[in-house]
Amino acid sequence: MVTVNDKILEARANKFRRENGIASDVAIDFENLLRSLDVLTVFRPLNGAFSGMALKTQNNNFMLINSNVSRGRQHFTIGHELYHLFIQAGFSFQMCNAGKFDKKDKEEFNADVFSSYLLLPEPAIIKQIPEEELAWGGEISLGTVIKLEQYFGVSRSALMIRLDKIGLIRKDCSHWLNGIAKSAVEFGYTDKLYKKSSEERVVGNYGIKAKELYDKGIISESHYHSLMYDINIDIDNLNLEEDDKDI
Repeated sequence: MVTVNDKILEARANKFRRENGIASDVAIDFENLLRSLDVLTVFRPLNGAFSGMALKTQNNNFMLINSNVSRGRQHFTIGHELYHLFIQAGFSFQMCNAGKFDKKDKEEFNADVFSSYLLLPEPAIIKQIPEEELAWGGEISLGTVIKLEQYFGVSRSALMIRLDKIGLIRKDCSHWLNGIAKSAVEFGYTDKLYKKSSEERVVGNYGIKAKELYDKGIISESHYHSLMYDINIDIDNLNLEEDDKDI
């Protein structure tokens, strides 16, 4: 049995990107990736410390993401849950608190490391950093850190852990973890990445599966309407304007 270490997790993250058509030097489009993987993903504001959960059955992959945390942490949690669903052997179910890098739980730690490599591959990071900051004696600036976290859609803490791992942080930059949203606004960005979205939405084929069950007579009309109402679609009160103009 192979003992998993950082190099193996990095190799698996890079392979996962390749297998899903994601270049090593670009940021991930999370919604498109989840759709292409057919992972039914529910975003919902939840109480408690956990950031998400994953469930794997014989035919389906499911992910619940707590939208009561910042968008950056939501993205990291998605990467974490992808490890459980597609990399971890024998996985079935896990409640998660992503981003803790807690070595007391081997697979939770592995999922965090995998997510870090998946969302923040070194070639993509290097591509976004000015040459003068990469040069001998150069230092990465706060402006570049903010540019990177905005580009990759991750939290500053997750990014700085990765930059430190690569060796791009050469001084004490712990003060950059204070006033994060304020500093981003001062550099001309919005604070959207750093705020909880508190949204309720579904990514995936939930609606398609519910409609198929109804069309096949497996569930009743009232049950179908109830299922759709769970994802905030009220079939009984749809008010859609049709645009029948040819394009």
